[in-house]
Amino acid sequence: MKVSIKEYILLLKKYLRPYKKKLIILAALMTGSIVLQLINPQIVRFFIDEAAKGDSAKHLISAALAFIGISLIKQLVVVASTYVSQDVGWSSTNALREDLLEHCISLDMSFHKSHLPGELQERLDGDVSSLFSFFSRLLFNLINNFALILGIITLLFIEDWRVGLGLSMFCIIGTTILYKVQPIAVKSWSSSREMSANFFGFIGEQISSTEDIRSSGAFHNTMHRFYEFLRRWYPIRRKSGTMGYLVWITIIIVFAFGNIVAFGIGGYLWLKGAITIGTVYLIFYYTELLNRPIEQIRHQLQELQVAGASVTRIKELFDMKPTIKEGEVPLKCMGPVSIKIENLHFEYEINVPVLKDISIELEPGKILGVLGRTGSGKTTLARLLVRLFEPTNGEIYIDGKLLSSIQLKSLREHVAYVTQDVQLFNATVRENLTLFNHNIGDEVIINAIKDVGLDTWLDNLPDGLDTMIDCSGGGLSAGEAQLLAFVRVFLRNPAFIILDEASSRLDPITEKLIEKAIDKLLKNTTCMIIAHRISTVERADYILVLEDGCVAEFGNRIELMSDKNSKFSKLLRMGIEEVLA
Repeated sequence: MKVSIKEYILLLKKYLRPYKKKLIILAALMTGSIVLQLINPQIVRFFIDEAAKGDSAKHLISAALAFIGISLIKQLVVVASTYVSQDVGWSSTNALREDLLEHCISLDMSFHKSHLPGELQERLDGDVSSLFSFFSRLLFNLINNFALILGIITLLFIEDWRVGLGLSMFCIIGTTILYKVQPIAVKSWSSSREMSANFFGFIGEQISSTEDIRSSGAFHNTMHRFYEFLRRWYPIRRKSGTMGYLVWITIIIVFAFGNIVAFGIGGYLWLKGAITIGTVYLIFYYTELLNRPIEQIRHQLQELQVAGASVTRIKELFDMKPTIKEGEVPLKCMGPVSIKIENLHFEYEINVPVLKDISIELEPGKILGVLGRTGSGKTTLARLLVRLFEPTNGEIYIDGKLLSSIQLKSLREHVAYVTQDVQLFNATVRENLTLFNHNIGDEVIINAIKDVGLDTWLDNLPDGLDTMIDCSGGGLSAGEAQLLAFVRVFLRNPAFIILDEASSRLDPITEKLIEKAIDKLLKNTTCMIIAHRISTVERADYILVLEDGCVAEFGNRIELMSDKNSKFSKLLRMGIEEVLA
């Protein structure tokens, strides 16, 4: 995919607009740098001509001091412009990272299932980092170098039109060749960046699965896949590097042509007596000065190739739109809500149904127990109720409102979804429990911890609520981590709770300890429990049994228990754990 000039401009316009004043300062500093670079050769020419005439040392000393002074000022300007450009670069790329992260979070689960965490990390960090120089100095340096070339050519025309014309031709040919050669490498750089993202996605996946890899003896297979990645990556990287060096080879030829022009014209005019020896030096100095910005342009065009690949990939990421659209209706509820599902169908893949014609209704404050074998669609149903996915067909209503019309933020404020996989963050106990909501007081947090029976655990922490927990949950048992998930629910006081085998990691003794806490939690809320143990099902008002994505049975728990022919009654007699395993 070729990056158009318009895409560069749109990206620059969006992320550099807040830094207009700093950009004006940067432009002024770069203009000053160009002027100083053009003045110093004139001073050297004066020095050479005066020395050749045998003039007084006073003029030579003055010229030397002026040269030194301007050189020092030029260095100060370079330092100042570097500082400003770095500041602009960091600020703008951080804003881009923030927008990318926010966009990725807004995308639905189908996107995250098809993209590895390492791949997204490489896009958020690697691709954006490659744009740092583009935002901080690349564009301005390109403009600066072209302006410097224009200034040199103008001064050379003033000296002698033949000198100006000859070196103008050199610049036109050189820049035209560079412009024609540069786009060749963009495609190769894009492929290399894509392979880099896939590689880091693989690395992230393997690191997160280290325990399973070691315990299952899959180390050699992992290393084999690692080497396969490197084998596929090498030719792509080699090709992108070769295409980049194509520009470098071209510039060497252009420089050789420039030196020929400078030698030829300068020698000819000096032999004719049209210019002084100082002017000959001036021509050669300006030729070398021309080589420098053209050489820098070559480097900058290579960076532009990398930036072009990153712009393409970032644009592709921004172009991905969530399938779950934002609703407009707020979910305002002071207590439990009703749940209604009508003719619900869902499939992850086309023509591979997971849920088929699900229709149930749950009154406010009631508890629904969901049973079914692995793969029957229990967790999928839970995910649909919190809009992690959209139904293929059918409707879901919460508190009488169509689920798709409810604001996502409002929905997730009133609905809690607890699974057996608890995500912990590298943060304090307080931040892990409140999910970084600083409006919840410590007293409320401590009371919630006591409600789930973790008060002894809290007392043993070295820094209490300020104790750091790492993202792997080091120092926490699986049961303790799951109890922390229950504390999070207590702190939110939701209107609808979904427990997806949320107590499966708790041993029977620990589970009994929080029975009262769960009763308190479910006292003024509607709840759906994906059952794992008989004790969990016993608190349900209604039972839903799923088989192959269909409703095999739905009804009042007491009535189903009394009916010896019901599937639920049979499950109780045979043992839920054995049947549903």
